[in-house]
Amino acid sequence: MQPSPAQVGAVSQAMGQQAIGYMRSINVPGMYSTVSRSTRSWVTDFAAPSRFLKPGDDWAVRLRTNLLYFRSNYSLLFAGFLVFSILSNPILLFAMVVLSAAWTWLLAQRNPTSVTIASKSYGPFEQKAVLAVITFIGVAFTGLSSTLFWALGVSTVAIGAHAVTHTTEFHVVEASEFGAGDSLPEHRDSNV
Repeated sequence: MQPSPAQVGAVSQAMGQQAIGYMRSINVPGMYSTVSRSTRSWVTDFAAPSRFLKPGDDWAVRLRTNLLYFRSNYSLLFAGFLVFSILSNPILLFAMVVLSAAWTWLLAQRNPTSVTIASKSYGPFEQKAVLAVITFIGVAFTGLSSTLFWALGVSTVAIGAHAVTHTTEFHVVEASEFGAGDSLPEHRDSNV
């Protein structure tokens, strides 16, 4: 039994309202304050030349400790690579703006209505399905997937190189961040 257009419209509207409710529940200022609070100093800690040494036998400890200690810095580094790669590709930037505007308009409709194109009426569900196909084609032809993988690859190499060469001498990392119950002893770098 095929659902009636009214049932499809009601389900589609409920899904749209749920998505809008989720987007409204995202606490952007709270996320910003959390990231800014846990971001380490870029000049005196993250990129201080005196804090870099050739990795020795302790490279795995450095990697694990620095990934936890600088996780906000590394997240911002990845976001920076991603934003740079999107802004440096005008076609991708234009496609993302147009697709974002289309999805925002479609999901923000209070009372979704049918759209008639060439004497064929499309309900809210069909509109979302068509926009999903257009989005998939846009992602494929604008190179968004390769841009994401480029940003991920470059940031992984940069983060890995930073994490194994940056000393952990002054880092204080809570044991709970490693999954332990008690405090871990502070790691002293043997190369200092």
